[in-house]
Amino acid sequence: MLIPFIELEEESDESYRCYVLQNAVQIFKHSIQEEDLNDVRIYVSTNTQLDSIANKIEDYVKWFSTCETVFREYYENELHEKVHKDWFNEIEVYRVDITFNSIADYGATISCGDNILQDHIMIVDFDKERIQAIKLNG
Repeated sequence: MLIPFIELEEESDESYRCYVLQNAVQIFKHSIQEEDLNDVRIYVSTNTQLDSIANKIEDYVKWFSTCETVFREYYENELHEKVHKDWFNEIEVYRVDITFNSIADYGATISCGDNILQDHIMIVDFDKERIQAIKLNG
């Protein structure tokens, strides 16, 4: 296991164990440092052993730094807003919730902001590596 996981017992329950990461991580191009890692939560079903999916979780977290094309295309098509070439690099990430029901059933919800819809928080729902929806709050 390359990423050290720390269980948040107060956030865990009979259905999911909640973990945070110990080291800085990059979501989109936004670096989340140690002091903000509590804003990145990983929920793993109690029916799944963490060790059996740790590598998959690590790959998924890394994928978020490379998903520019997926995010850009969905954003422009759904929100009818064109983005400039540095748009992905400027996204600010506020919170990340990743849920693993199993190695084949996982997704994430990321709350973030950009320079185009400045008065809104975007809540982006992912089903595996595919965006399901972008909701605007604001």
